[in-house]
Amino acid sequence: MPERTHRMAVTAYIVHDGKFLLLKRTNPPVIWGPPGGRLNPDENPNEGVLREVFEECGLTVKILHPVDIWYGDFGRGIYVSVDYLAISPSSEVSLSDEHSDYIWSDMNALRNGQPSLGSAAPAFTIHDFQRAWELYQKLL
Repeated sequence: MPERTHRMAVTAYIVHDGKFLLLKRTNPPVIWGPPGGRLNPDENPNEGVLREVFEECGLTVKILHPVDIWYGDFGRGIYVSVDYLAISPSSEVSLSDEHSDYIWSDMNALRNGQPSLGSAAPAFTIHDFQRAWELYQKLL
């Protein structure tokens, strides 16, 4: 079998009552962002994002639609990531050890830097959340 050159990852932009879930990482880079992570070998991205969300914050979500696919090298190899828009029927979060805090934040708060998304790779930008929000509004 040929050597894999890219790592696969997934991210979930989770909406509940018009707000996005952001988690604060415990380890560097200590940034706020949506839940997500690497896929297990041969794992389907749809299944992987559901697993990552449940492992990181204890939520069972419904995937609405892919938001974006991107790639980048963040010093630990080249990643290809699928970003999903998802909804949660609950706002009750149970954090894993990977995160120290969470917040449900609407687009106005995010635009005003609440919480600060940071700039360390792989930091998420307001444009990432805006793209997810626009898709959410179209799908309502």
